[in-house]
Amino acid sequence: MNEEIFQKALQGASKWELQQIEGLALARKKIPSWAETEGIQWPVRLSMEQCSSEQTARYKASLLQKLPPEDRALLVDATGGFGVDFAFMAPLFQKAVYIEQNAELCRLVQHNLSLLGLSHVTCVEGQAEQVLMSQIPDEGSDICCFIDPARRDSHNRKMVGLKDCTPDVSALVPELLARGVRVMLKLSPMLDITAALRELSGGWAVYVVAVDGECKELLLLSHASGVHAVDISRTGVSDFHPQADSESKKAYARQLSRYLYEPSAAILKAGLQDALPGEKLSPQSHLFTSDEILLDFPGRSFKVERSSGFSKKELKEMTEGLQQANLTVRGFPMSVAQLRKKLRLEEGGDVYLFAATMADRSHVLIKCSKI
Repeated sequence: MNEEIFQKALQGASKWELQQIEGLALARKKIPSWAETEGIQWPVRLSMEQCSSEQTARYKASLLQKLPPEDRALLVDATGGFGVDFAFMAPLFQKAVYIEQNAELCRLVQHNLSLLGLSHVTCVEGQAEQVLMSQIPDEGSDICCFIDPARRDSHNRKMVGLKDCTPDVSALVPELLARGVRVMLKLSPMLDITAALRELSGGWAVYVVAVDGECKELLLLSHASGVHAVDISRTGVSDFHPQADSESKKAYARQLSRYLYEPSAAILKAGLQDALPGEKLSPQSHLFTSDEILLDFPGRSFKVERSSGFSKKELKEMTEGLQQANLTVRGFPMSVAQLRKKLRLEEGGDVYLFAATMADRSHVLIKCSKI
């Protein structure tokens, strides 16, 4: 992509033309259906980087699609951006309003929405704090407001607290809820979930969304409850959401069983690890073991080949003939880099080594093959 842009620049292409070349290249991976739509215009690189992927936008739409049709009269996106989330959610509603403070981005999105066949939408230029409430009736139980606040300050530093974001959702949300509006917030996965819920009134469902194992978004949906760890991959969408009254795991494994399980990043961020099947190695390790294969375990699954302590003799026997391995530490007093240096192993290969702490505080090195 950079080579193509460089060559076009040498040929005298305009800044706009270069922006379109780069945007299309990024969209082929991030928003593939838009990349195939002729005439779509692409914003500056920062807007492309900050916008949602098609995968996560479709997931948000699937959440709102569960609402009864009579509860989907109006969608208001208070922080439109490049409009990816808005474009995938808008078809579910009778009417939809897009709000964006950047005039050029607002114009560009309005052009794109018409190409995408969204004739029932309205684009409004302005700041959410100033124009949002004018777009919402005094009572709106059939209205949904989507807010994706900016998570960087004027010095481009990432902000993770609700009051640090723009707009300040902790100030906007109470009035929206008072009008009966259903609210969906898209927040940083770095946010402290417990702290965020303390700042917001009412009941909220929590969705920690990961794509290919990496946490991408934290969604909060009002007028709902429950905590969900969502993993989106090429094979589909998995949603782990234990019942609120599920008992936390109290017993820990006395020894390793035949299989080892590592919870997904979404599970750990959502704090749902204690509701997982299998026996937990220790309070600190967040690894699970069982004698049976847990086919639907939300995370990675391994077959235990052997295990050892950390004496010189045991480590020598464990790593004999081994030149590389995938190392992971869980509740262990060494970093991956320190352990790799100690074991003199390169990264990669088909062997997986987990250094962990058992419930009796003993340290164990577990050699596994991936299932």
